[in-house]
Amino acid sequence: MTIGHFKNQCTQIKETCRTCGEQIDDLKNHNCSKVEKCIHCGQNHKSSSLKCSVVKSYRIELTRKILQSNNHSPPDTNLMNKNKNVIFNSTNFPHPPPPKSSTLSVNPMMIKLDELINKLSEVKNHLANLEAKHDKFEQFIIKKNNDEIVSNKINDLSNNQMNLKKNIVQHSAYIDRHKNLFCKLLIPMFEDLFSLIALQNLDKRGNPLDADLKCKLNRYLVQMKKETE
Repeated sequence: MTIGHFKNQCTQIKETCRTCGEQIDDLKNHNCSKVEKCIHCGQNHKSSSLKCSVVKSYRIELTRKILQSNNHSPPDTNLMNKNKNVIFNSTNFPHPPPPKSSTLSVNPMMIKLDELINKLSEVKNHLANLEAKHDKFEQFIIKKNNDEIVSNKINDLSNNQMNLKKNIVQHSAYIDRHKNLFCKLLIPMFEDLFSLIALQNLDKRGNPLDADLKCKLNRYLVQMKKETE
């Protein structure tokens, strides 16, 4: 149960759970209680935890030994002697490979990619043309709608003008009818009435009793005759 050796070097027969610290025959069949207990120090953490004081001490001691062995290791004299006897000779090194030919072999995949790029470019141009035509068509529709609106307004004005003409004709007929009524009926009636009033305004000798009344009656008769002309 001590640390510092591999599993195949362990002399313990049973396996140990690193979580609860229980020893069992087969870890695959182990039902762990999930209660952590270190097998090194007995504290409530896993046995492989770096918080364990025993594990910390072991790591410190191991690091110290490694550093000491590296600092006090003697130099390799054989390697140094070999380096001293090395003589540089250009013939010992191979020549660099010849440059590759500048003519590239025709790759079918590259040809297909070029064709695909050209097709995509054609599709892009076609879409741009369609977009331009669509914009023109929208402008045409908008203009046509505006023309229809103007045409509808002109038709409305024409209809209003026709209705106005009809109203004028109706009012003219109405005025003519009243004018005829006034000229043929009312004016003769007023003339007879004024004549009767003028006779009543005379004395036995035929002189007017009220000169102003006679003048007013004559003026009214003249005005009515002018209206009938």
